[in-house]
Amino acid sequence: MIKSPRGTQDILHPDSDLWQKIEDCAIKLFSQAGFKEIRTPIFEATELFDRAVGEDSDIVNKEMYSFNDRSDRSLTLRPEGTASIARAYIEHALDREGKPQKLWYRGPMFRYERPQTGRYRQFHQIGIEAIGAKAPYIDIELIQLGKQFLHELGLNDITLYINSLGNQESRTNYINALKSFLEELQDSVCEDCQRRFRQNPLRCLDCKVPGDQALYKDAPIISTYLDEDSKSIWQETLAALNKLGIKYLIDNNLVRGLDYYSHCVFEFKTDSKELGAQSTVLAGGRYDNLVKTLNGPDSPAVGWALGIERLALLIPEKQITTKKVFIISDDPLGAIELAKKLREDSGLCIELDYENSKFKKQLEKALKKNFEWAIFYLENERQTGSFKLKNLKENLEYSGLNYQELLRKL
Repeated sequence: MIKSPRGTQDILHPDSDLWQKIEDCAIKLFSQAGFKEIRTPIFEATELFDRAVGEDSDIVNKEMYSFNDRSDRSLTLRPEGTASIARAYIEHALDREGKPQKLWYRGPMFRYERPQTGRYRQFHQIGIEAIGAKAPYIDIELIQLGKQFLHELGLNDITLYINSLGNQESRTNYINALKSFLEELQDSVCEDCQRRFRQNPLRCLDCKVPGDQALYKDAPIISTYLDEDSKSIWQETLAALNKLGIKYLIDNNLVRGLDYYSHCVFEFKTDSKELGAQSTVLAGGRYDNLVKTLNGPDSPAVGWALGIERLALLIPEKQITTKKVFIISDDPLGAIELAKKLREDSGLCIELDYENSKFKKQLEKALKKNFEWAIFYLENERQTGSFKLKNLKENLEYSGLNYQELLRKL
């Protein structure tokens, strides 16, 4: 038997129902906030991720699925969404259509990493990006949208963590101080951090090894190296969060894993044990230099993304229940016609049995498939023009209902 590759999965019912609810929530909320959906290719030129994500990043060094096509061009299955959005923004000159460009996306991403709870080699993300706005107020709206999105899906036990990486000059000054601190720890940290120290010391703070995290608690604090402009932006961001009553915790070691971030970065974390040690649900930040790095116009930007697989593990069961109604009838064509009308008028999930004509067999099927309601549309009901409705969970019956009464009961 041929099985799915390691690190991938088939999304089957009832999980697919939950995924639809997540995507439906995204479509509704982001549309209300003026974000337009964008769909980019699953693979891109490898150079895009080398330049955007960073050649010395873990993603580029160890996790990308890259290959040469028949014309010997190096292509890569996208490991994240922001670089592709920035490429599309430049290629289609979206800056000419007004700023900011508010975009959202969904789809599969690919990273060759060790599969673990909620993490796969093919995983799916939902993200939003606002490109072309410098004021930190757009950061606040995206943070607020992220919080609202999680809340509408039933996630209330979440905490916002934030930090500022400052501009490029501030970051350079901080990295020099960080190097001095890390140099004395090289014999005590993991091999990845020894490599990161040589290539990009800032990434050491993003290490997930508990022993290394303990050592880095005494690392220099980046906020003390912010220049006046970066300090002003950071204070303005904090003041806006305070004014809107958005609670947060400052995490001085929050640096995010990609090269393109600057100024405000943030993560929503949960204490739920469903994700194991990986507690981050949603993460993002500002990336003012990315578009320019890719030879586009100077376009400050901010965005965030979340993994659907990880999110799905946290959503309460009550959030995914859908009222399901089964029609029991000895007239299949009449039942199909009734189902069509009920779907149009009620918006509920309406099903019927196409094979069995016997009343008991149909009822057994409805019970086996865990339907909440059954509508009896047998000869007696058709002759009287009425319906009998039964709540299969509570064993309650309502007889002699007309069509409008039936809808109200459902």
